[in-house]
Amino acid sequence: MIRWSVVVLSTLWAHSLAAQGTVVRPEPVLDAGRASLRDELLRFRDTLNTIDAAAARLQRDYRQASAAALSSRARVMSDACGRSVRNVSPARRAVLAADASDKNRLRRRGEMVQALDRLGAILSRCQADFEAMSRPGQVEDVRGYGNPRAVRVQSAVRQYEKVLASFFAAMGIKVRPLGAGPRPLAG
Repeated sequence: MIRWSVVVLSTLWAHSLAAQGTVVRPEPVLDAGRASLRDELLRFRDTLNTIDAAAARLQRDYRQASAAALSSRARVMSDACGRSVRNVSPARRAVLAADASDKNRLRRRGEMVQALDRLGAILSRCQADFEAMSRPGQVEDVRGYGNPRAVRVQSAVRQYEKVLASFFAAMGIKVRPLGAGPRPLAG
């Protein structure tokens, strides 16, 4: 029995020593082109976050909010979509300028351009719809139609984010969530 315990303990001890020998290297530094691409696409992604915030406030308040508050929510949603629309073109230019040296990168770049075009059209529609709803006398339109239109925009943003993640992976660009620190060297 004692021999069996010694064998099990020594096996576990040897296994933990092997794990300590694993070397985790830091991620390679991006070249200037990929760093510029990352920055432009993250700038665009940040404008999309304001749409989520505006949609969440609209969804939270539509039942009991006053007419003035609902008009304000529609105006904020229109402004958020407008900011994002203005940033589609620079993001699209950055994607088209990206180095697509192999088939996977070329395919992902094409998918990304298509996703930006689709999202741009939806954002333009969002801006126009919510601008119309923010006019005086349109409060019941906001109350009745605002949420479904906001959800449509949010689902288009989610589809774009999936394409963006695939594009970043193909380009070798790793993006950590906001607030996440660098990976530890050993863990």
